[in-house]
Amino acid sequence: MNEMTEARVAPAGGPSDGNPQDESAELQESAGLDAGLDDQDWLDTGLEDRAEPDDAAGLDDQDGLDAQAGLDDQDGLDDQAEPDATARDEVRDGPELFDGDTGTLPLKLRQALIRLLRGPYLDASSTDRVYDTVVEHRRILASRLSELFLQLVIDEDRKVAMLRPVPMAEPHTTALQRQRDMTREETLLLLRMRLVQDRHAGTGTEPLLSRADVIDVLQDYVDPEQRDAKHVEDLADASLRKLVNERRLLQATELPDVWVISPALPLALPFENIGDIPAVINSLAGDDQPAGSGPETDQLAFDGGEA
Repeated sequence: MNEMTEARVAPAGGPSDGNPQDESAELQESAGLDAGLDDQDWLDTGLEDRAEPDDAAGLDDQDGLDAQAGLDDQDGLDDQAEPDATARDEVRDGPELFDGDTGTLPLKLRQALIRLLRGPYLDASSTDRVYDTVVEHRRILASRLSELFLQLVIDEDRKVAMLRPVPMAEPHTTALQRQRDMTREETLLLLRMRLVQDRHAGTGTEPLLSRADVIDVLQDYVDPEQRDAKHVEDLADASLRKLVNERRLLQATELPDVWVISPALPLALPFENIGDIPAVINSLAGDDQPAGSGPETDQLAFDGGEA
């Protein structure tokens, strides 16, 4: 009985000694386990192989997200920086003078620019001292005017400031509107005024010109056939209106019909040699001289007053 029990229990323990079928089954089972392990290793390897691209893709995706986030952050920084770049610094740029003001010049310098552009010149006689402002800030004002092809000319001896157009071959480089050409009578008067002014230079006296002086000057150059008193007076009055109101080269005095010659005249009508003026006057006196002929007066040919 015990032997039978042992015989029956034996297969549940280790391999039976002499039973090939049992051994074969065990070998197959062992081989199956090994194969399962190998398959598991293969699966693990496959998972690893598949995980590496995924991981790489994940990293790339993450990098892409980070890069996108970086771009977004940069865009955000740019969006934030743009208002800062255009924001007005009142300490540096001064207060805003009107809504949307992007200028940086203070009010008095902008006013000086307008006065210079209106022309025809500024001098020290102005009660608002705008000439002094121009002299003090000449560098910044000259820089702004250069953008318009205009040169700031300052004569500190005569205390006069004016604009001179810069000759340019290119079109659309003239900022100031041209006036009509001067008549022969106006040119003759200006040349005589230059001679009078030169005679008074260094004497401490003011160069004056009266209406009677103007009539006397023009009477000598008017066509003899039209030399009646009324015609000469009309020519004199028309020329005086232009020289006083538009070109501002004659300034009023306390005396009626008497003006002082402006110190800006030498800048407006420059002559290297004042002795050349009489010859120019004589050339203008000929009957064949057209109106507007005479010396170069580029500075006077530009709008600088009320039309």
